[in-house]
Amino acid sequence: MKETATRYSYCEIKAEQIILNGDLVFEQKELGFAKFIKGAYKHFELSYPKFHKMDRLCKLAFVTANLLLQDGALDAYAPEEIGVVMANANSTLYTDTKHTDSIKDRVDYYPSPAVFVYTLPNIMVGEICIKYNIKGESVFFVSNEFDQDLLIEYSQDMLESGNAKVCLTGWVDYTESGYHAILYLIK
Repeated sequence: MKETATRYSYCEIKAEQIILNGDLVFEQKELGFAKFIKGAYKHFELSYPKFHKMDRLCKLAFVTANLLLQDGALDAYAPEEIGVVMANANSTLYTDTKHTDSIKDRVDYYPSPAVFVYTLPNIMVGEICIKYNIKGESVFFVSNEFDQDLLIEYSQDMLESGNAKVCLTGWVDYTESGYHAILYLIK
């Protein structure tokens, strides 16, 4: 019988709140996303120069992952032993719209490479993998709604098959009307 992954920790960000393993660790109401995420970055004394260049989706994923992985949560694993499974409903729609706006006017045509790179749906996975030197299997899904069971099952399959010894998995979605991130570290 295969051993099933049952140990996990999690971090969730939504409605201007950050919950880490069930505890409310940060809250700033009525600031809007940009000020909230910057406030969280400062509050937790995160330090990563690329953060300020990231789009909103990547900032959301980065802060969520950073809080979950703080204190060396991955130190016991080789880079190839760490898997990543993530999903969302809106892909990079917010940034896609900004990029489209920069190229639709033929007179004022000025696409930005700094914006374009964030139109790749798995860019948030890439940013996290770069920061934490993760070199294991990774996958990114776009689905209509958060399917926790699918993500957990996929992660468990990675662990049971030996493709990973630990897996960062979850949902990170951003639109102008709302956002939600929940990441689990499954062992």
